[in-house]
Amino acid sequence: MKATNVNYVSYAWQLVDLIGQTTTQFIINVVELVFFIITVLRRGFSFIRKNKQNALIKNAVVREIIFDGIDSLMPTTLVMSIIIGFSIIAQLIMVLQALGSETEVVNILISFVALELCPLITAIVIICRGGSALAIVIGNMSINQEVKGLELLGIDVLVYLAFPSLLSKAISQISLSVYFATLSVALGIFFSAIFDSPSNLKYFAILIDSIEPMELLYFLIKNILFGIIIGANACYHGLHVSQSVTEVPQRTQKAIMHSMLSVFVINALFML
Repeated sequence: MKATNVNYVSYAWQLVDLIGQTTTQFIINVVELVFFIITVLRRGFSFIRKNKQNALIKNAVVREIIFDGIDSLMPTTLVMSIIIGFSIIAQLIMVLQALGSETEVVNILISFVALELCPLITAIVIICRGGSALAIVIGNMSINQEVKGLELLGIDVLVYLAFPSLLSKAISQISLSVYFATLSVALGIFFSAIFDSPSNLKYFAILIDSIEPMELLYFLIKNILFGIIIGANACYHGLHVSQSVTEVPQRTQKAIMHSMLSVFVINALFML
């Protein structure tokens, strides 16, 4: 019996130690990432102020926006908008209007779907598509000594690689979230009008009149943070690939997981 109790105590201490190590490592990663973001933005905006000709940075931003934003509009975001509109929003409208007023239905659509669900799904799409690709590209550049080559030429890699990525991810996140939220809600109202009652089309007018400026500001700030966090994680882990090719998928996996965790934490903080 005493041996069993000792084993239980040992397992408990091992669990506490594991939780402590995980928490400590998470805090260290958060602090390092915050300093990385601050450094990248400070150097990037300082470079823009000092140099009027920034064609290279502009081209990099546009190229990544096309990859993350425009190329994701069709068919991924469109198909997801149809699915969300039909499976969630339409049924939500039909259920809620039997339990509450029109204003309450619209408030739930704005707060739950437009401000919470759509930005979160959009961030997941960008993480899986653009974030992972960016981590792989920069990781391969690190392995092939291309990053060191740029540094030897006097080029700041944080300005020419990381800074455009942070800007493009933020812009892509905002544009895709607006597109996804608008299309999902519109299709949800349209499907509810088809399968329930044509009078549900009234929610279009009510919805437009119910949107508050502070809600739009909240939506904008959260999406900017999502985009910056996704781009920063991809660049940070890609630049820390140093020894072998096997580090590239490992760092890419870390970039994806840390981006996911960061997005969910930020979303939870905004909900509070």
